[in-house]
Amino acid sequence: MTKILTSSTILALLLFVSVSLNAQTEDMKNALGFKVLFLDYYTPNSGPSATLDDISNGFEISYNRYLNNYLDFTVPLRFGVIDLPNDIDNRAMVGLDAILKAKYYKESNLVTPYLYTGAGYAFEGDNVGHFQVPAGVGFNFHAWKRAVINLQAGYRYSPTTDRNALELGLGFIVNLGPLDPSERDRDGDGVPDSVDKCPATKGSKMAQGCPDRDRDGIADKKDKCPNEPGLAEFEGCPADKAKQMDEDNDGVPDIEDDCPKRPGPVENNGCPVKDTDGDGIPDATDNCPTEFGLLATRGCPDGDGDGVANKDDLCPTEAGVAALNGCPDSDGDGVADKNDNCPNTAGLTQFNGCPDTDNDGVADPNDKCPTTAGSAGNFGCPEIKQEERDALALAMRAIRFETGKATLKTSSYNVLDQITAILNRYPNYKVSIAGHTDSVGNSERNLTLSEERAKSCYNYLLSKDFDPNRMSFIGYGETQPISSNSTREGRRMNRRVEFNLYLE
Repeated sequence: MTKILTSSTILALLLFVSVSLNAQTEDMKNALGFKVLFLDYYTPNSGPSATLDDISNGFEISYNRYLNNYLDFTVPLRFGVIDLPNDIDNRAMVGLDAILKAKYYKESNLVTPYLYTGAGYAFEGDNVGHFQVPAGVGFNFHAWKRAVINLQAGYRYSPTTDRNALELGLGFIVNLGPLDPSERDRDGDGVPDSVDKCPATKGSKMAQGCPDRDRDGIADKKDKCPNEPGLAEFEGCPADKAKQMDEDNDGVPDIEDDCPKRPGPVENNGCPVKDTDGDGIPDATDNCPTEFGLLATRGCPDGDGDGVANKDDLCPTEAGVAALNGCPDSDGDGVADKNDNCPNTAGLTQFNGCPDTDNDGVADPNDKCPTTAGSAGNFGCPEIKQEERDALALAMRAIRFETGKATLKTSSYNVLDQITAILNRYPNYKVSIAGHTDSVGNSERNLTLSEERAKSCYNYLLSKDFDPNRMSFIGYGETQPISSNSTREGRRMNRRVEFNLYLE
């Protein structure tokens, strides 16, 4: 690879750009770049300052991505040679970088400066390579529609010995996108088709691309006086002429005539006096000319007096609001009463007018815990944590009574205190306390004993000021075993008290 590109080669590259390329636009985000590189490995390392003969060269092909008006991302693939003062001469190098550019861009500027930095890796052959951190400054010169001339200078740091480098690059960046459609102008009148009201007919910029013979800014097709400059308020006619024009010869100038093609009296703004329904509103302006109506509803009847004509009123017998097509909204939540499941309480549209006090996605009428956020699958109530379910399950095995009695052993107090704490954390749940026994002894006695034991637990929670309206107790005796009564361990498991939480 030669050391220095000749000036004629560079000139040829730039000439190619100027002849065949156009400039990068904001709408076209992808671009390719080419750059000639000049590399100095002498000055930033241990060698002497570089002379012109010590400058090595290369070239770069890059993919560029527009991010916004302040940032670009670039991936350059670099080819070149490394020339060092320690007998390394013209060693081939291939590198790949990832670069972020911070730019100062304005559409009107001819030059966009930027700062850049990133990371890269260079391969020198024989499995030798080194990491690099490039940083520097660059300039994009906007010379054409779709391309820029790019000048960039920077420093490449490397932790590998003698691999720091100064770098200068000169080249171009070409946008890959199509021509901006907004620049098309089929009729060549200087007004882009995107805003041209007459894109196939050459016209005036003042008339948005439409023909305008008198150059008054009003297109001929809308100009009543196309050969005389006039004013928009007089439909393109001069003021003095507009005041004289009276197409229907009723004595009312067209600019003041509500019916310029039909004669009528001055007091009726130039319209013929015809009022079929006798409501005082001429048929010409009456939206319901055969029905007696009101001026406020443009001649249409309004049975409920809410300002919405019957023909547009979805609730014609009930006074409502215009925003809801004449239907009432008692709670003012924007949901008409006829569609509102909670018509007297302001709510949300997605819940058909019902509120969601705790914002858990479950409307209050369907929420068993309307003031405590929960889950939809649990009727709007918080789910009982698994560790607390486990604690309740443990309680049925941990509560102990005097043998054959309903008297709690003192060792059970701590367990019941923990249960009370759990229940207090879920104020919307109720608890059913169920007593069970094994099958030893008389079944009727077992039934009574199981209920008395459940009641003992009930009374203990009551002594801890637990709300009696939130709990109940029942005894099942030996009727619901959870294990075999034929073994000692099975009978021990069947003697239990269960705490079942539920929602109403």
